Amino acid sequence: MATILITGCDRGLGEEFALQYAAKGDHVIATCLSPADFSARHRLGPNVDVVGLDVTDEGAVLQLAADLQDREIDILINNAGIPGPHLSLADTDLHLWRRMLEVNLIAPFVVSKAFIENVARSEQKVIAFISSRMGSISLNNTGISYAYRSSKAGLNMVMKSFAIDLAPRQICVLGIHPGNVPFAADAGLAASASVNRMREIIAEAGPHQTGTFYNYNGQILPW
Repeated sequence: MATILITGCDRGLGEEFALQYAAKGDHVIATCLSPADFSARHRLGPNVDVVGLDVTDEGAVLQLAADLQDREIDILINNAGIPGPHLSLADTDLHLWRRMLEVNLIAPFVVSKAFIENVARSEQKVIAFISSRMGSISLNNTGISYAYRSSKAGLNMVMKSFAIDLAPRQICVLGIHPGNVPFAADAGLAASASVNRMREIIAEAGPHQTGTFYNYNGQILPW
């Protein structure tokens, strides 16, 4: 049974990651802003620990790492993030931009750094960053969304540097674009299907894949 730590399980992809890994029988550490709300929505077994965590609170991240210092973490999934809105040049909100950089870029760095030792002691040794193809400079053909694009482009660079720095420890570091997964269940790619495909990528990952930026369907994306 693997141990998976997932950030941002309040809704969407993070919630779905937690449910799918739990159903598989893995030990899940699901972090979220409101553990009570998460627990009220789901009846989960003893293999799921629901933990309150604001990923932008460095002290709280370090405290959780201290609490889990003796635990092996096979898979760390950096999922917590602000998904939008995708504003035009004229409407760009600098306050929101700074908040996105804090949540989407700096927080995953802090979380990953805090749990390196836990991942290094595990069998699978995977750190996954849920990124976006909107962070790809090569694929930017439509402009706008300065805040979100820059936060995910920065995240991709953090992921690549982690991959290089942690390669000697055989830790596989991945970036994954989840596809167009809206909050409305009746439109776009369903979260369940996206997460199922992303779990397949993670399950097959090894040291030779480290530093790769994947689409949810397994396609390698350009930077």
